[in-house]
Amino acid sequence: MLALSCAIAVAAAARADSSAAPAATANFSGGNASETIVARAKGKTVRLEASDASGKRLARAEAPAPAGRNPRIALATGSIGSVGTLLEVTASGDGTVCRSVWRLRDGALSRLPILDRGKQIPDCEGQGVWISRWDETHNEPARYVRERTRETPQGRLHESQVFVFAGSELQHDAKRSDAEINGVPIPDWYDAKLYPKSELEALFKRFALTGFRNAVCLRFDADRERGVFALRFSDREGEIRLPVTASRLLEKEEPGVELVAGDPAVLASVTLARGSIPQDVVVKGAGPRFDGAYAPVIHWNPNRIRVYPDAEQELASEALPGNWATEKDEHISIEVIAAPGAIRFGDKEVSLRLDGAPEGADLLLVPQDGGPPAWALALRGPNAFLRIPIRCTDGAAARECRTAGEGQSFRRIGSQMNVR
Repeated sequence: MLALSCAIAVAAAARADSSAAPAATANFSGGNASETIVARAKGKTVRLEASDASGKRLARAEAPAPAGRNPRIALATGSIGSVGTLLEVTASGDGTVCRSVWRLRDGALSRLPILDRGKQIPDCEGQGVWISRWDETHNEPARYVRERTRETPQGRLHESQVFVFAGSELQHDAKRSDAEINGVPIPDWYDAKLYPKSELEALFKRFALTGFRNAVCLRFDADRERGVFALRFSDREGEIRLPVTASRLLEKEEPGVELVAGDPAVLASVTLARGSIPQDVVVKGAGPRFDGAYAPVIHWNPNRIRVYPDAEQELASEALPGNWATEKDEHISIEVIAAPGAIRFGDKEVSLRLDGAPEGADLLLVPQDGGPPAWALALRGPNAFLRIPIRCTDGAAARECRTAGEGQSFRRIGSQMNVR
């Protein structure tokens, strides 16, 4: 049974030049007896010494400390159940605080890296930037928590980062972490572009995408690190961004939230799939240009749901890969490559782009090497397309492309002949 008591901030915290040294006693190694770990300033480090109940030294290690002399040292413990107890060592002074987490195992004091998205957080930082604590309020190994509050352009941001014990390290847990901007939770949602639901049918039919390309798109700007949460609408006329000012849970079978954004208030009702995928969004109060129902590009399969970040990546993965031929039996193979929204079109690697396609075309084929596009595609259903030569010039605002000849028709090999 895991310990349910709150993590203990060890009472002893002393200056290095004092006769007292902070110590912590707990079942550190996971055995049947307790051990004691004492911390003392030693040059530019903090020396840790672990001993058993009889006073026999078991292990020694050096923990990071600020550059100045006589840092203030504090110890705090977090139980990880029957396998032992972790120790946080904090050394502060001269406006700097250094933290490290340790485990006593197999007769050695081992430091556990604290990893945030795979990268170890710095040993030392400005004092007062973050505060840390152990959370033992759950019936599981103690969680290591870092919290801070700071001002951002959108307002006051409070962040809480949770790290969980993973054997030889502490790993960041995004699902348990959270952030609030002006008291509004910033969600950790899947980042997908949302399209008007009335236009998605054209995308899936692979035909007549002009309306789809010109429609307003919606994206949620939700960045916990920058303290950003907003609705962002964009189309050929430009872009507007509405900061979210309030949110509440929806009272319905499927999980969701209602967001309030901008001034005057715009309402966005968001239904979530799997708790983190904005599946259906209904916007009201933003005006005729933006009001309506939005959804991401989703493929519903019997065993799984696949959500694409945008239409280009869905087209690159689902619509074009395969073998194609012209009426004159010219063959071309299209394959998915690793780059998002990119394919190998014959012997060229290109990215698909809806924006900027000239009149009469649906997609630009943008070379991965940075060169100007030479071709565009017009989709003619799931099994046919026109490859259209184009000429692009760099204008004052953006690159402009125009058709430069007749299109060449390709059909999918093995498909029926009666294509559009």
